[in-house]
Amino acid sequence: MRLKGTFRTRWALMRVVPLGLVAAACSMGNDAAEAQRGIGGTGAFGGMADSAGGALGSGGASIPGVCSTQASEDALRLEVKLPDRVPVPTLGVDDIADLRRGMNLGNALDGPTEGAWGVTLEERHFELIADAGFDHVRLPVRFSAHALSAPPYTIDSTFFERIDWALGEAESHGLAVILDMHHEEPLMSDPASEAERFVALWSQIAERYHERKSSLKYELANEPSLVLNDYWNYIYPKALAAVRAIDPERAVLVDGTDWASVYSLDDLRIIDDPHLVATFHVYDPSLFTMQGASWMDPEFQTQCVVFPGPPAEPVIAVPAARDVDWTARWFAAYNNQPAATNPGSAAAIEDVFAYVDRFVADTGRAVYLGEFAVIDNADAASRERWVRLVRDHAEARKIPWAYWDDGASMAAYNVHSGEWVPYLKRALLDQ
Repeated sequence: MRLKGTFRTRWALMRVVPLGLVAAACSMGNDAAEAQRGIGGTGAFGGMADSAGGALGSGGASIPGVCSTQASEDALRLEVKLPDRVPVPTLGVDDIADLRRGMNLGNALDGPTEGAWGVTLEERHFELIADAGFDHVRLPVRFSAHALSAPPYTIDSTFFERIDWALGEAESHGLAVILDMHHEEPLMSDPASEAERFVALWSQIAERYHERKSSLKYELANEPSLVLNDYWNYIYPKALAAVRAIDPERAVLVDGTDWASVYSLDDLRIIDDPHLVATFHVYDPSLFTMQGASWMDPEFQTQCVVFPGPPAEPVIAVPAARDVDWTARWFAAYNNQPAATNPGSAAAIEDVFAYVDRFVADTGRAVYLGEFAVIDNADAASRERWVRLVRDHAEARKIPWAYWDDGASMAAYNVHSGEWVPYLKRALLDQ
């Protein structure tokens, strides 16, 4: 999961649509006067209110600040539209054959310290996940916060013992594990200086765990981004080589750049390694899945965004979103375009998996969906639809997945009480 910074989407990169009216139905965090100025003023949306037939008048706009239940609970399972021929991978398939449905143990060992972000792992978390019917966990770990900053970059022995415990708990509950190096922020911001340390960390991890069962997999770095985008294809092979010198046949997962964006898979340099698996994350459309998230930039703070679009009543974007070109265009299209072309519809998910299909067809490489989730600012029916649709697309292609559970706003179960969010459990497991 990302922290702060620009969340690159296909809309930010390549889609160009005519600007339309971003009308008013909801203005979370903004007063009505400011919302009206955004529509009727002299900026990009100036002079468009009249063409909407008085969208701000008595014609049916919602009360600002209140999200109407626009997402009906009917038809919670959307149709999965597949291409005529779905490519079948041949490389790395056996290495992840024991993975199907998983959960992320987020915001625990990937925090600055365990517990700093509200989650401390306990045996019952592994038990809950296994008893629900999941077969693996993705274990995000911030190794960089627990290792020397100078050679030999030794990982703290007490912290390593905590990882040992987590791996043991997973194994005792019949769960495979993806050990994911998470929040590798020094490497993201200064890859030239940090590459040596990154490789040394993986040498230590491989040395410690090379005798474990094949149910343990490695993920080299979560969501490469920022400055690392331009260096990843040169640095990750060095870490892979360090692992292979000790552990030659274990499954190793490698993320695409730009926060593991599916759109970056085309740029990922694939090493000739039969046990290498590509991994990606799905948060598209991000203006829906990340709506109102405190860790996101101001243009992501519009709420009441429902899935699928178009909404029953237009949604007004917050001023920051109207000031950013791609988000302004996105909301214009979301409010006005039909489902077939709407950026907030099921077509957006089809678009994501079309990129996955192309990557598999081009490389023959197996892929893994490491994260997908929707923040709880979205309404329950929209969350259930989206989660189920992403899961259905992955499973229709036999792509294993792990839901991003952060123990907080994206949690599928309460880490303290053990109670599942019923509609998310239903979306993930049909239970």
